[in-house]
Amino acid sequence: MRKSHLIGVGRHSAGFLEARPGPGTGRHGEILAGFLQSDIQGDLSTARALLDEVSAAELGEQPQPGGVGNAFSVTIGPKGAVIRNAILEGATSESYSLGELRAALETWIEAIERALRRRTHRSAKR
Repeated sequence: MRKSHLIGVGRHSAGFLEARPGPGTGRHGEILAGFLQSDIQGDLSTARALLDEVSAAELGEQPQPGGVGNAFSVTIGPKGAVIRNAILEGATSESYSLGELRAALETWIEAIERALRRRTHRSAKR
């Protein structure tokens, strides 16, 4: 698993996972961070399903129809992924290589799993 240079993950003071664009990544990192935080959130099954779509695309399989989440639309195909803010009128899409999206999803999944382990550990102490 490689770490994404496009996004970083932290914990917001309110307790939820917060995706942040990596230093110097500009709009490319901002769109990806926004997508992960608003559309994937802490949903491990959704993150893993998208990772499965990336794997299928890497094998050249036919892309699944794109979907729209809370704020973004995403399409994954053999040539890469396209993410677009579905709320902002006139928003332009941003393209990502499959490797970029894979690294970001793996980084996000690792953060979700870590948060779940902490929550389970705290519950066991009580």
